[in-house]
Amino acid sequence: MTNVTPFPPSGGGSGNSTLDLRVSRLEEDMREVKASLTSIDARLASIDLTLARMDGRFAGIEGRIAAIEGRLQMVPTVWQTVSILAVLLFGVAGVIFAAGNFLQP
Repeated sequence: MTNVTPFPPSGGGSGNSTLDLRVSRLEEDMREVKASLTSIDARLASIDLTLARMDGRFAGIEGRIAAIEGRLQMVPTVWQTVSILAVLLFGVAGVIFAAGNFLQP
């Protein structure tokens, strides 16, 4: 069993004046909500355009980064540089040793 309290009709109308008042308030609020949604839609369209431009810029940056990465892979590592210098050092030492033996009186 439910406890239903009947509301007395206020005024001489249909007895739903509070309901009419609440519905009119809801209608006004919905107008405000619709106006807000229109504003939000416009902002979202602007954000979409900005993101599309940023996406294009990021694609360009990705290409440049790939080119830089390719160049960096061409640079010898520390161990490669050390081994090249060691070979050059031994080569120069060998040339000096051979020249020293060749030029001895």
